[in-house]
Amino acid sequence: MRQLNYIKVFIFLSVVTVVTVGLYFAAADWLDQRYYRFLIWNLFLAWIPFVFSFISYGFSASKWRAAPWLAVASGLLWLLFFPNASYIVTDLVHLTARSSTYFAGNGLDYKYWYDLIVLLMFVWTGLLLGFLSMYQLQEVIYRKMGNVASWVFVLAGCALGSYGVLLGRVYRLNSWDALTNRDTLFNLMLESISRPSLAFCLFFGVFIFTIYVTLYYLVNAKSTYKK
Repeated sequence: MRQLNYIKVFIFLSVVTVVTVGLYFAAADWLDQRYYRFLIWNLFLAWIPFVFSFISYGFSASKWRAAPWLAVASGLLWLLFFPNASYIVTDLVHLTARSSTYFAGNGLDYKYWYDLIVLLMFVWTGLLLGFLSMYQLQEVIYRKMGNVASWVFVLAGCALGSYGVLLGRVYRLNSWDALTNRDTLFNLMLESISRPSLAFCLFFGVFIFTIYVTLYYLVNAKSTYKK
């Protein structure tokens, strides 16, 4: 798999984040529409898995004796916060929840399109953060354990990530509940064992896996152009 320059990736994602947040504030100032301010916090949470994957990637290349253990610890923290990156997709539900405010006498009010664009920008940025963080760790596993193990990691990450989104959206849990509220987490995990939950995880898991594979292919596709 192609090795990326993650310093440049970090800068690029920072620029995309600034543009995304800037669009929100532009719409908020022009339309006096600040309902979606919570998206800024959700985008901050989406940055956390990328930060942990960045740290894990750095430790994986270090010769320091404790570096492998720190890389594993950072990777586990990445897994804990990875669902936050794709969770933003479910924030599209707010367009439905607020549908009554978007309809004017002649159909959809123009504010709907502003809000849709802002939401999609946050969704896109969150997905980029999540998938580039996964790519970063897949690269580490690819170097250490081979191609098959790296794709097992991707499949497991998508499956556990979709389950994390279920716990966050349906059961209103946060990533840090795994550290601070384990009894409630365990009880809700037992409650979540059902056919609808399985269907949600299956559909959402296929959704994020398909997008990841698409981005993976685009990054690793070989050019046929000859100078």
